Parts: sequence; structure tokens; C-alpha cells
Amino acid sequence: MDASLLLSLLLSLHLHLAVRAAMDSCYDDEGRPNRCMPKFENVAFNRTVVASNVCGSPPEDYCMQTGSTRSCHVCDAADPERSHNVSLLTDFNRNDEPTWWQSQSMYYGIQHPNSVNLTLHLGKAFEITYIRLKFYTSRPESFAIYKRTEEDGSWLPYQYYSASCRKTYGKDAKGYIRPGDDERIAVCTDEFSDISPLTGGNVAFSTLEGRPSAYNFDKSLMLQEWVTASDLLISLDRLNTFGDEFFKDSKVLRSYFYAISDFSVGGRCKCNGHASECTEGEHGGLACACQHNTEGADCQRCRPFYQDRPWARATGDSANECLKCNCSGRSDECVFDAEQYRSTGSGGRCLSCRDNTDGPHCESCRENHYRNSPEEPCLPCNCNVNGSVSLQCDAEGRCVCRDGVTGEKCDTCRAGFHSLGPGGCRPCECDPSGSVDSCSPLDGRCFCKPNVEGQSCDRCRPGFFNLQQVNPAGCQPCFCFGHSLACSSSHRYAAVNITSDFLEGIVCGSAAINEVFLQPGTLLFTTWLFCFFLFLGEHQLHTVTHSSLLSSSTDTSQLAGVTLTSAFIPSGPASPAAPWVESCSCPLGFTGQFCERCLSGFTREDPSRGPLSPCVPCNCHQHGSCHPETGVCECSHFTAGVTCERCLGGYHGNALIGTPGDCRPCPCPDGTSCAQIAETGQVVCTDCPAGQTGTRCQMCEDGYYGDPLGQSGPARPCARCDCNGNVDLNAVGVCDRVTGRCLKCLGHTEGDDCQRCRRGFYGDARVRTAGPKCRPCSCSPAGTAGRADECHPQTGNCLCLGHVTGRDCGRCEVGFFNLQPGIGCEMCKCNPIGSSSMACHPISGQCVCRAGVEGSLCDSCRVGFFGFSSRGCRACDCDPMGSVSMQCHSNGTCHCRQGFVGYKCDKCELNYFHDRETHQCEECPACYGLVKKQVSPMFTWEQFNVRPCGGSHAASEGFTCLFTAYLVASIHLNILAPLLLRGAICSRSRTLSQHGPPLWALMTATWLLLFGRPQVNSGCAVKQKETFALMIPCAASLCPFRFAAARVCMLRRCVPASAFRGQSNTADMFCLLSAHIPCSG
Repeated sequence: MDASLLLSLLLSLHLHLAVRAAMDSCYDDEGRPNRCMPKFENVAFNRTVVASNVCGSPPEDYCMQTGSTRSCHVCDAADPERSHNVSLLTDFNRNDEPTWWQSQSMYYGIQHPNSVNLTLHLGKAFEITYIRLKFYTSRPESFAIYKRTEEDGSWLPYQYYSASCRKTYGKDAKGYIRPGDDERIAVCTDEFSDISPLTGGNVAFSTLEGRPSAYNFDKSLMLQEWVTASDLLISLDRLNTFGDEFFKDSKVLRSYFYAISDFSVGGRCKCNGHASECTEGEHGGLACACQHNTEGADCQRCRPFYQDRPWARATGDSANECLKCNCSGRSDECVFDAEQYRSTGSGGRCLSCRDNTDGPHCESCRENHYRNSPEEPCLPCNCNVNGSVSLQCDAEGRCVCRDGVTGEKCDTCRAGFHSLGPGGCRPCECDPSGSVDSCSPLDGRCFCKPNVEGQSCDRCRPGFFNLQQVNPAGCQPCFCFGHSLACSSSHRYAAVNITSDFLEGIVCGSAAINEVFLQPGTLLFTTWLFCFFLFLGEHQLHTVTHSSLLSSSTDTSQLAGVTLTSAFIPSGPASPAAPWVESCSCPLGFTGQFCERCLSGFTREDPSRGPLSPCVPCNCHQHGSCHPETGVCECSHFTAGVTCERCLGGYHGNALIGTPGDCRPCPCPDGTSCAQIAETGQVVCTDCPAGQTGTRCQMCEDGYYGDPLGQSGPARPCARCDCNGNVDLNAVGVCDRVTGRCLKCLGHTEGDDCQRCRRGFYGDARVRTAGPKCRPCSCSPAGTAGRADECHPQTGNCLCLGHVTGRDCGRCEVGFFNLQPGIGCEMCKCNPIGSSSMACHPISGQCVCRAGVEGSLCDSCRVGFFGFSSRGCRACDCDPMGSVSMQCHSNGTCHCRQGFVGYKCDKCELNYFHDRETHQCEECPACYGLVKKQVSPMFTWEQFNVRPCGGSHAASEGFTCLFTAYLVASIHLNILAPLLLRGAICSRSRTLSQHGPPLWALMTATWLLLFGRPQVNSGCAVKQKETFALMIPCAASLCPFRFAAARVCMLRRCVPASAFRGQSNTADMFCLLSAHIPCSG
């Protein structure tokens, strides 16, 4: 590798190792943000490259430059074996089996000023570290690398490579950038523009090499922009030549073309330090999985509502995480305000503040709004325009009111005023006895007490009387025991106070005057009886008035004194008056001051209510007389009821007719009750004994059976029918009412008691269960010997044919198959040797075969297997290249193609060698046959565990294999050196063909003539195998003399010292030559 190429890659490695620790996670173990980056990778791998020129359409010849010779081939885009399309630029590349993209040759006009462009679209912005091109031909004389950062943007030069920088690109060769210069300038270099090497030349461009700010990359916005690219363009501008294209020889022109075997780009997805990976985005392209509250394809901006400081790229010192705006929880939208950020350090200005708030952080209330605390929403002041001095209220929401106006919002007049307006509030005009507080501050309307009406609340509502200021309701309701709504104050009564201090114990007071009823609320008192105890905790009650409502508590104490206000009819003028005593106007049927009595001939409609009950005319239906207060009739004629409205129990008739014979005895058992149907006059018993029914209880109810009246014989009481739970209890007529036989059996049951399953079903009909008791037989028609609906009534087992099993006779027994109607199942016929079990598939009869065995009966080997036995069949494993077929003979040997040998046809035959390109055994050249012909009569090759030739290096072995063969023959059989020389002359080695037998051959022949065949002992056979094993790689090294010398050295160690007949010094000298004589050819 070139020194500059190594330096470029080392620089790239250093810069990316510096941020390696931040590439794994965007947050550390404590949850603090830090810089993170996607993985560093070959971003060109398997990406599509667009080429402006590709060979093979139409097919064309091309020749490879290999020095003084050329090897010519065909490029055909339609043939995958000979196609060199652009997909081979970024595929997986192996040095031993390279693939490459190739342009058309100079024969088709590919040369300056005509350029060939290779365009790589990355799909999004990447930070490029290096670009590496490996050329299959010689590197171009001039080519350039361009980049762009937007899909439709302009191409910017990245790097120029040219042996003629000034002429081709107008740049000085070997230019460099000084500190302070624009570091985004592309430079030109002639470092990689030589025509050598003819193949395999590398060009590596490091984006930061030679850039002064490379080691301060985090703070260099210029270099961050410089390494960013979304597309790359390789412009191949001028081919490197030897100058022989001047003669326009077609073969020469076809040998000059562009060919690149690998195009790799080292870099990482650009996420500005805010993401550790790139994933497929919503629209199919790549996008960063952004962290640190960033977003965008490159995490190039802050997320909405994370605008409290300006976006910045993450560095090793700071993650520069986007901060959330502080909107006091009252906005979800903000923008970055640079001026605010400079002045306060917080740049997030909130928009659309909720809860009537305002300010950069929604921290204050809007104008004419207020709130009690920062946690609460702001509320509008709503100050009345006419009643307030200003529309802005204080922190409590109170407005500053004008004179005569009150209320938090200054929207009402003060008490005693109304009709707020420019002229102020006017005074109210309400009767204080009938109104509540002041009038309406809006329109002056008076608020009457509940029982008062009128514009000024100065009269009682209908049904009420005695308007008093001390009465919360204004007027007290007319009592009149609820019989009249027309009343007024009686002027006959005077007020009197009844007092007791309880000093002498319990005091009962009475008045020797007429009864007087008082109405404090809903309670009544009489003046002639008031004897009471009052307990109200530990407090003393001194005065009780008629309007007081007393309640007791759990703690009690005795009152020390009480005063009760009452009324009486004085003999003189009523003074002081008692206006709370009413005088009622009574309707028909009532009499008394308070309508408290019924008139003669009337009685209480509801005697339990006493005077509160309405008075109605007496009505005993001509069966007795009426009590004037209770209204109870004294009934006769077998009638009963308050008004003698019904017959006594055990009698029937219509007591409302009003005659003595209205009620007659019931014709029912045991004298039970009955009823008469009005339409027909029929008498029906209404209280039959349990289980009996009918107009005279003469039969059993539905679901019962018997003969209660003995109409069909002896009397039998009604009993419930027993159908074992197999009938619908809600149905009618489930059993016979006399015999008890079940008539509507359900669930496929039958019998007098539904006690058994019907034919074609099985189960236990008597079991008490909620599920189905009787299930269908469902016998298989194919396997049943009898009818399909006949089975055992309890178990459900069907009658099966031979070798058929299952409750429903639906499957074959193990070892049988092919269930046939009326016949049964056949026995499995599995081959006992090839099958692992005598059982087969119950339908198809397919047996379970051993490994490698096939057939429905497992009686033959599968294709590609042999050796049918109780262990199965073994795989042939024939070599697919050397075998005619993958099927072997019965003994496991494969049928080989020509040139292949071995049990599996995986070796080449004698005098054949393996061709790596065709993967076939090719026959050796004719001179190998000469060796075989000369040597075969005297020994076999297997005797020395060697082959006369073979392998993939036939060209080089043309010489070395001959030498090996003849050396072995010479040593072991004492063949004369001239034979060795003759074989060497036959070799295709260029050294031999140009210069004759080499020195090593003459020296080897001379040595053999001098020392003859060594006497190898019996233990040398093992050493010989090691020797020949080491000779084969030596032969491939194209160093024949060292190979021969090494062979002699090894023989020197292998055979006894006596075999060299005292010539050990000569042999040692021979070994020394093997280490110092250089290789040639």
C-alpha cells in the first residue's frame, strides 16, 4: 500500500476513534445526554451506481494489458458470465475472484475529452470519511471526484487526480491548503496517475487529509459542511496509455478502457451527533432516529416546543440538547426568539397562551384579567362599564365601583336602590311587612314574601291571611283543616300570655274558656290543655312564641321558665287583638269556625285523618247505619266492610245492590271463598287447595295428576308429574292430568316418565343435568356393520366391521388402512426392511420409511442413495462435477465423466489436471505422455505417491512436473541423464525454449552420473511421501533449480550416509546452492 494511502486511512481511523465512545448511546448511564453517532460503515455497499457508459451492449472484444502480452476476452451484457455491469462496483469483493465494472474501450471513442461518469446516490446526507477506488486496469491519467448535498443541487469538486493537473483541471499539482484558507477547496495531485500497476491499483481519498482544522472538527463548520454529501460523482476523464494508440491498431485500442473492481465509501449517516442510528423513514428513504428533542432527516432542527435555545450540533463537550419551552403549562406552541435569548438566556417565546395568560412564558394575565395564584387560570374581570371606575380589577377580581354601586363587578345597586344607569340608582318602594329585604337593583321590582303578592308586596295571596312583618312568609296560610282556601283574621279574639317558671315542679295551666286552636306552622295547641316538659341541652329557654319551632338534642336539661302566647274570646273589646286566629268560609258538608265538623248526614271520607278528612254523605248500601265521625257502618245481611260494600268470606254476590239477599253461600270445598263473574253470573272458587284448579276445584292443575273429587273412581289428591326433567316446565299439557303419563318429552327421550333415550340416541335420560342427556349415535356408514342409527343405548358404541375401531366405527385399527363400506380395513403391507414401523397412514396406506428409503411400501432407495437394508439407504455423495449422474451403483461407486476417477469421481485421472476456471479434469499436453511411456514399463506412479502432472498451474508445471518425474526416475531407477535432458527440452518453459537446458539440469545429470542411485533403506518410503508432498508447492514457485536442490537436500536427510559413498561434502554443497541461486523465468 502507498505511504500516502496509508496515511489517509490512519487519519480517518484516528478521527473516528475519537468519537467512538459516543456512538453507542445518546444518553449515559445516569440519563444525561451526550453526543451519539450512527455506526461507521461502507455506505456504498450494495447501493446502485449509475454509469454513463458500460461495455457489452453490443458485445465487444477487449484485451487486458499484462506487460508485453495481451489476453483478449468478450464483454457481453446479456451473458452474466461475461457481463461487467455497475452492480459489480459495490458488491462483495474478493481479491482471488474479483468482479469489476468496465466501460467501452478506446476503440469506441472512450478518451479525453469524452468522460465516463459514475454516480452514487446515498439517499440522504452522509458524513464522508474516505472514498476508495480499486481499479482492475491501470489507474486513469486524470479523474475527479465530485459531491453534492442536495438532490437537485450543483456538483462541487472534492478531489482531482491527474498527471496533467494544470492542463486538464487548471489546478497546480500537489497543491495544499494553508491555515486560514478556505478548507472547502478541492486540490489536484499526480500521486496516483502513473500507468503502473497495470491492475489492482488503489486510490483512497480522505476528506480531512491536508485540512488544517481536521483535529478541531467539532468547531469547524466549514469542515462539517465539507464532509457532508448526499451524492458522489466519479468523473473518469483521461485514460493512461503507453502511447501506442497513435497507430490506431484495433487490438491496441481495445486494450485501453476503464475498469473498477471495488467502489467503497467510508462514512456514517449524518445526524449531527443527535442519533445513534438511521432507519427507513415514513416516505421510504433513510432518516435519522433523532434524540435530544431534535427532528428532521439529519436531526437538523429542534422539535416543536423545544425552542428554548438555538439548535446546535452535538460535540464531545456538550450534547447541545434542544430544551423544552417554559410556557407555565399553558401553551403547546413556541418559537425561538433570538433577542429574548440574548437578553434572558431563554429563547422560547410561547404562542397561543391558554387560560387568558400572556407573556413570553405565559406567566402573567392578559389585560383586564386576574387570578388569585400563579397555578390558577386567569379569569376576565368583567367590570360593569357603567358601574366601575376602571375595567381592570384587583388580584381578587374586585372592581372599583362608582358611588351608589356595589358588587365585585360593580354591576348592582346597593341595598335599597335599583335601576343602575347614568343617573344612579333610585330608592325602592316596597311594603316592609310583605317584602324581603330591598327591591331588585335592576328594575326596582319588590321581592315579596312567599305568601304575599302585589307590586309593593302589600296583600296576601289567595289562601293566606294576616300580613305581618315578623312573619318570614309574610302571611300565614288558611288552615280550615284543609277544607277551604277562603279565610280572614277573626276580630273576636284577644291575646294572652301563659307563663311558668317551674319553681314548684311541673306546672299545668288551663283556661275556663272555649277551645281556641293556634296555628304555628303545622302544629295545633288548645288553650284548655297545655302540660309539657322541654329539654334543650344545658341551655334554658325563657320564652316560646307560637311561631317558634323547638327541637331537642341528645344532651338534655330542664327549662327554668317558659311563656306561651295564646288567645281567648274576651267579654269586652279584644285588646290586644289576636289577628293570627282565622275565621273560615266552609263549603257544603262542613261547619264550624274552622270547618272542623261534618254536617248532619255526612261522615269522614277517611276517618283516620279526623277533622282533616273531607266530609262525604253516609253510604252503607242499605245494609246498616253510619257513625258521624268514623263513618263506620254496622253491616247485616252477610255483608262486611266500612260501607258494607262486600260479602262476608264464604259468601258470594253483589252487596252493592242494597237488598237483604245480596250475599249467598259459596259452593266450594271446605267452605272456601269464591267469586261470581258479572258477565255470566257463574260462581268460581278462588282459593283452591295446592295443585287443584277448576271452577269447583274439581281437577288437577297443569303439571299435576290425580282425581281430587273422585270423579273417575276413588278420590286421589293431586301430585306433581315426574318426567325426569325432560319436559319444558313452562309448556302447557306436559303430562296427563289423571294418569300422570308424560306427553311432551324433550331431548330425544321417551317413555311414560321420559326415562329412556329414543332409538338412534344414547345416554342416561334420568340423570339430573343441565346439558343434553341423549346424544345421536352418529355411527360411521363406512365402518358400521349394522344401521348407522343403531348403537348401545347407554355407551353409544356402534357395531363395527372387521379391524375397525372407535365408538362410531370411524377409523381403522393400528396396522390397517383404507376403510371401505361393508368391507372394513385392509392390512398395511409395509416392507419390514425399509419401514420403521408396521403401521401405515390410516387413509393412504403410506408406510413410515427409514432414512433414504421411499415408496408407499418403503421398498426402494431414494434417488441418490444405495444399499437398501434395515438401517435405510446411504447417500451416494457423487461429486457433481465429476459424475455423469448423482445416482451411484449398488456398491456405492459413481459413474465418472472422462478424466475423473475415484469412488465419488472426485479426483482427476492420470495425466489429467484440474482446471479451476472450468472445474473439469483436462488432459495434460503430449509431452506428458512421453514421460508416461518411458517410465510406465519400469514402475508405477503410485509407488511414489506422485502424479506425472495435474493441478491448476499447468503452465508452470509444464516444466516442474517433468523435472519431478525424471528426477524420481533417475534417483530410484538410475535412468541416464540424457533422458532427463530430453524431457527438459520438451518443457514449455520460456527459459528452456530460449536458452536451452538450464544449468540446474546439467548439474543434476552430472551429479546423478557421478553418484548413481542411492541405496534407500526400507524406512525411506515414509520419507519419500513427505518429500514429494513438499516438492509440489516448490514446483509452483517457478524456481526449478531450487526445487531440484531442495529435493537432493531432503534425500540427503532421508537416505543413509553410506548411500552417498563418501560424497557428503558434494551433497552439502548442492544444498547450499539451493539457497543462493536466484529464480528466473
